[in-house]
Order: sequence, then structure tokens, then C-alpha cells
Amino acid sequence: MFADVCGSSSLYKALGNHAAEFKIRQLLVRVTSLVEQHQGLLIKTLGDEVMVRFNSAQHALEAAKLIQQSVASEGGSLQLRIGINFGSVLLKQGDAFGDTVNDAAFVAQIARAEEIILTQAFVSALPTSKVPLCKEFDRVALKGDGEKSVIYRLQWQAEKSVGQATQVMSLIQTTQQFHKHSLRLESDQGQATIAPEETPFHLGRATTNQLQLESNFASRDHCHILYRRGKFVLIDHSTNGTYVTPAGQREIYLRREELPLEGRGEISLGCPAQDSPLIISYHFSN
Repeated sequence: MFADVCGSSSLYKALGNHAAEFKIRQLLVRVTSLVEQHQGLLIKTLGDEVMVRFNSAQHALEAAKLIQQSVASEGGSLQLRIGINFGSVLLKQGDAFGDTVNDAAFVAQIARAEEIILTQAFVSALPTSKVPLCKEFDRVALKGDGEKSVIYRLQWQAEKSVGQATQVMSLIQTTQQFHKHSLRLESDQGQATIAPEETPFHLGRATTNQLQLESNFASRDHCHILYRRGKFVLIDHSTNGTYVTPAGQREIYLRREELPLEGRGEISLGCPAQDSPLIISYHFSN
């Protein structure tokens, strides 16, 4: 489990370095204490984040709920986001390594303030009585994995009112709407219509790409497109970068960065559109 402090930047500006650092350290000490109450073990602190492990999924779940409830009850300026995964790890000199750790860190970054995001592996390891607390949140490709996995958000707040039920229903309706989305790519060398379940979708010179494109400026594995929380996101991992021009806007240069592809626009691989022999047009449809 990774628990990361949100709002620390504004706190440093408001209180100054020493006072803000003290307040954050107090919060992380309290988090560690709550972890230990549920048979958890602190592995290490990484700046404003703690990394801990448990011997059971249920203990991790109860600790995460208690942590968020404790922080929320104070109503302070600091909040936490939490990500949890379940699986075997490599332990060496008190530290933990491996895919399980990497995926926990990945879903922690997806979480927003006051959220607890869980992997499918974690939910599968829970007692059946706890599973209803875990609501399907999104389908993502975990770090280093080509296949998409379901991730969940833990409903840790006490049941409040019809308003909360309305929010949950809204989330379900929004998720259903996402499944209607598609992204259309067209160029002189090929075309494709991408559905959410067909991502990650790869572009580049290599024959292994779903859309193979011949250009001296393009890398073999130039970029790929993911569907994440209702948006198709282009992620560049090329040598020369990717140039994206949304309709009516200026050209945007990406190198080892990502950008949502919304509306219509053009993509150029490896050089600005004005110098490119290959232009890919895109059209997001819902």
C-alpha cells in the first residue's frame, strides 16, 4: 500500500518549509501508527509518501479505511490518496520490490485526494463480505502490462444520504457512456477506429504495431494510445517526439509525455507537421 499526501505544495507556501514539513511528518507518523494497529509494517517513507505492507488483504483494507476516516475527521488542509495491490514481493534489506509493488504505486498515482484505488488482484483476495465496498472505477493497463485490468475505488465513507447514492449512480451512468467512445485515425498509409477495449493501441514503423507507419522521422515503437477515465490519451516514447495539433489550437510537442486526444486534430511523428511527409488525423467520437 502507498499513501501519498495531497496538498503539500500549498501548505509549504502557506506555512513555510519547517512548519509544513513538521505538519506532514505528524500526519505520516499517524498513518504509520494506524497501519501498525492492523498488523501492517512500514517499509519506507518517500518524501510525502509512505510504503507499507500487510500479510492479509483484509488488514490492508481496514487500515486504509481508518486512515482516510481519521484524516477526514480533522478537516485539515492535508488529504491522502491511497493505492493498494495484492501479491508476492521480493524482500531485501527491509525493502520490497517486484510487480506487486510497482502496480500498487501505479494505482496510487491514479487516485485523487481522499480516494483509495484497488487492483483486481487485491479485490479478489478480499473476503466476499468486503467486496461490495469496492466499486469498479476504470480499466487501465498497469505499468509494463499490455493487457487492461479493472481497478476499483473503495467506498470508505459512512453511508450518508441519497446524495451519495446519486453520485454512485452518476458514476455508473458515466462509465456506461464511456463504452460508446471511439477514436478514428486516418492517414495516407492506413486508418483505424479504436474502441476503449482495444487499447493500448501502438503506432510506429515496426510490424508489431497495430498501425504501422513508414516515415524516416518515426521510431519503431513510436507512441501508443490508452483509454483512461473516459479519454483516449496519446503517450510518446520515441526518440524524436510527437507533434499534436488540436483543431484550432497551436501545435503541441510531446517527448516522453502524454496528451488527451479530444475533438479533432492532427498528429505528426518525429517532426513538426509543416515538415512531415505523414500526417495522421484523429477524431474523438462519443
